Amino acid sequence: MNCPECGQENSATARFCVNCGEQLRTSKTVETSRLAPPPPRDDEEEESPRAPVPRVDLPPPPPPDFGQISTAPTRGGTSPLGQHGDTQEFKPRDFLLMVVDDTPDSLVVTSLQLQQEGFRVITASNGDEALKIAEVSAPDLILMDISMPGLDGFGATRRLREHPTLRLVPVVALTAFTTEGFRRAAYDAGLDGYLTKPVNFDRLGELIRRLLPVRRASKDADTGESEE
Repeated sequence: MNCPECGQENSATARFCVNCGEQLRTSKTVETSRLAPPPPRDDEEEESPRAPVPRVDLPPPPPPDFGQISTAPTRGGTSPLGQHGDTQEFKPRDFLLMVVDDTPDSLVVTSLQLQQEGFRVITASNGDEALKIAEVSAPDLILMDISMPGLDGFGATRRLREHPTLRLVPVVALTAFTTEGFRRAAYDAGLDGYLTKPVNFDRLGELIRRLLPVRRASKDADTGESEE
């Protein structure tokens, strides 16, 4: 590269003339282009800085409101969550249950299971015997087999519903009959529940606990007693 002042030939990478010290314009251009950033392309857009997202502190959600549980009215105008049922702690030993079954094995198994849960239990082997024992012992709930010699479960339940002091006793059918016709006949006879054998004792326990507070409240209403 020749110096524009003195004409001295210099190397292509020289920045100053070796003869006169003049700065070479070509080197200046090369150096300037080397240091300057490349011009932006037409298809590139300058990205604007993003504004910070403000943090918003939300208040905690309110506690859920489950409202008041309601149940359908049952025989005697009481409900499982009535005046006594919702304030009194459920204690199985406070209730006397009767198991009526003409099959000894079923009678023993059901009675022992209820006794293990804390209930007091009395038994009968047919409908006539159940009515006689119930008049003396006044059970809080009766578990009734349907097919029995003599007075069957349907007949015994109808007699109970006509009895002046036993008409409000809840009666639950425990039977091997699973047809819909027997189920309808059971409710027509006045039974309050229907479970098939072999008995699911978890379901039986739930049904008993739904019906027993009704019996306790109804008994207090009939006798004029109240719990303080």
